[in-house]
Amino acid sequence: MRETRVRYLLQQFAAGKASAQEVEEMLALLQQAKGEEELKKLVLKAKDEAEQHLTITEEEWGGMWNAIALATFRKRRVMLFMPGWAKAAAVLVVAAGIGLFMRAKKNVPQPVVVAKQQPLPHDVPPGGNKALLTLADGSTIILDSANNGALAQQGGTKVLKINAGQLSYKTGTAALGQVLFNTIATPRGGQYEVTLADGTEVWLNAASTLRFPTAFAGNTREVELTGEAYFEVAKNPAKPFHVKVNQMDVQVLGTHFNIMAYGNEPAVKTTLLEGKVTVTNNGQTQQLVPGQQAALNGTNGFTVRDVNTDLAVAWKNGLFRFKETNIREIMRQVERWYDVEVDFKALADDQDYTGIVPRTQNVSALLQMLQLTGTVHFTVEGRKITVQP
Repeated sequence: MRETRVRYLLQQFAAGKASAQEVEEMLALLQQAKGEEELKKLVLKAKDEAEQHLTITEEEWGGMWNAIALATFRKRRVMLFMPGWAKAAAVLVVAAGIGLFMRAKKNVPQPVVVAKQQPLPHDVPPGGNKALLTLADGSTIILDSANNGALAQQGGTKVLKINAGQLSYKTGTAALGQVLFNTIATPRGGQYEVTLADGTEVWLNAASTLRFPTAFAGNTREVELTGEAYFEVAKNPAKPFHVKVNQMDVQVLGTHFNIMAYGNEPAVKTTLLEGKVTVTNNGQTQQLVPGQQAALNGTNGFTVRDVNTDLAVAWKNGLFRFKETNIREIMRQVERWYDVEVDFKALADDQDYTGIVPRTQNVSALLQMLQLTGTVHFTVEGRKITVQP
């Protein structure tokens, strides 16, 4: 039973589908293996069973073996050599439930040395459920310190705090009439969930703002977003749902999608998980199907491509997920979630990283994994992180 469970978890991990809890369970079970040979046998069995169901390259399975070896024998100083069939230099590091690939942009096979993990002298805790609610009359409620229960009455709609991190709007029979607008804003280091009056659920990432009516009147439902949010829109064919993001409009009837529209990111990205959406900007329109992402980059219009949707919604599921992601993009996410300032010192942009790190851990968990690749170093002073070669 234990061996079957281990093989299943290994396959989930190799496919990039394992949750943070499954990664931790996998490592705990693997650490019970009696020696390196038994460990290798478990990994090889998982590989054989997975080949008929998963599209995983030999390079990725080789990286997995390196990861498991390092995770379970991490007290040693380890030198990882990629097998002869590796197509690029790569190292996967796993410790304490964290997975991380480092890939050089140049496809030159080479050994990678991983030194012992050194603790950072300072640390920063992760973000949490924090938001500010602004009511129609301009008054504000700090949601993270408010008690559960009724917070306000907005026309015919009750505003309720369900629990830590969740707000709900309940519309009564007398809700029609004047349209009132509320705004919920998360700070850097904050996140929050809100259920709108029509039943639509919205998860806000850090440094994001959603403006919305307390009740939806007329023939459409319209909200305005800055930052990032994941939507599960309540179906109502008679009332299309619109999300306004800068000059872009996202129209849906009922679907699941993520919008990332931070001002310091190079593109506004709409990722569709379920249903259909239509994105419009300056007269250009694109319709997406599940698994597609539309990226709007300035005046260059839309670029539509197939993507791994798990990457787009990892933040909602409590994870950082990277796939060949540049260090500067990673650190922009760090800035928003940990509410820190990041300073770069003469860092070459020639490394991409792929991996999974739980967002519930202190910033050191992510920084130390990046340091273990031997490509980057961090200094933490208060809420300032300096990045250098």
